Amino acid sequence: MFEELHILSVERQLYAELYGCANPAEIFSCLERSIKHLISFEGLYIRYENRLQEKHEKLSGPQAEAVKAACSSASNGNRPGLPWFQFSFGEDHGVQGTLCFVSGREPSPSTLCGVERMLHFCSRSLYQYELKQRVEQYAKEQELLLRELRHRTHNNLQFMLGILPYLLQDSDGLPLHIKESLEQRFQGLIVLSSIWDSQSIDEAVSAPSYFVSVVRTLRKLWLEGRGRLELSLQIDESLVLSKEMATTIALILNELVTNTLKHSSHAFPLIKLEIQQTGAGLLFWYQEAADAGGANHEAVQEKPPAYPSTTMTGGQGRNIIQDLAARVGGTVLSESVGDEAAAYQFTAVFPLKLD
Repeated sequence: MFEELHILSVERQLYAELYGCANPAEIFSCLERSIKHLISFEGLYIRYENRLQEKHEKLSGPQAEAVKAACSSASNGNRPGLPWFQFSFGEDHGVQGTLCFVSGREPSPSTLCGVERMLHFCSRSLYQYELKQRVEQYAKEQELLLRELRHRTHNNLQFMLGILPYLLQDSDGLPLHIKESLEQRFQGLIVLSSIWDSQSIDEAVSAPSYFVSVVRTLRKLWLEGRGRLELSLQIDESLVLSKEMATTIALILNELVTNTLKHSSHAFPLIKLEIQQTGAGLLFWYQEAADAGGANHEAVQEKPPAYPSTTMTGGQGRNIIQDLAARVGGTVLSESVGDEAAAYQFTAVFPLKLD
């Protein structure tokens, strides 16, 4: 009765310890300690090879090398003179493991049954380890493929931008502003893609750092010597966005900035961007205003074209922005052309999925 309780106690202890084991070496160390609590062996040898081509061995006791040699030999003549016990494990998930030990005193049948049960526990832990390794290996392969896809996409955009002038030079009937718009959008995609390449390939990105990177990139791309972009963030530092949501907001902002530079009545427009986390979602507020120091800056064009009448009725730029917002469940709340102090305002809200 006491022996059975002791065996059960050792099994329960091993079962608890296996949850903290990160690899086969730790699993076999726990198994060795548990067997020592049940059997005074003279030598113990564990051999295991999984489907990841990983080989593991564990030796313990003064006669461990002799047990290993006997276990590896097909002949029984090399076995030590002490009582010999051998168990196999791992067959339930398609691998082969062996445990051998010799003991000066023959264990009871209950003890040997306890060893078999503990081997079963270890076999399950080894299988979980193998599954985890295969998932991690698969994730690394997918990350490599995605990085290659990003690289190829970036190169394709560069190539398309490079050949665009040659494709359009024969298009005499195509208005100049459409040609410029195509080049601007390609250039924006190329530069924004550099931000995506610098992000780790995860399902989500950190919203604060991402928005700062986007604004910094757009300043360098479009606004140097042409305007100013101010960013105000009222969001939680731990907020994360899906890659699709983050990409869409960046494309919308790029579209708004280029439209401002094309249609603003200010020589050096000041663009104010506020992104606020609210109960309704992520509030995106964009406003163009006159830059107080604009008179000191050299104007890029003497008479910029004003915002067209199609701004409120569905021009091409607005349709693109609405389609982008709708793709991620966002809603354009308002869009208006105001006075000189606030020439253009745009407000949208994007849904947030919070845990």
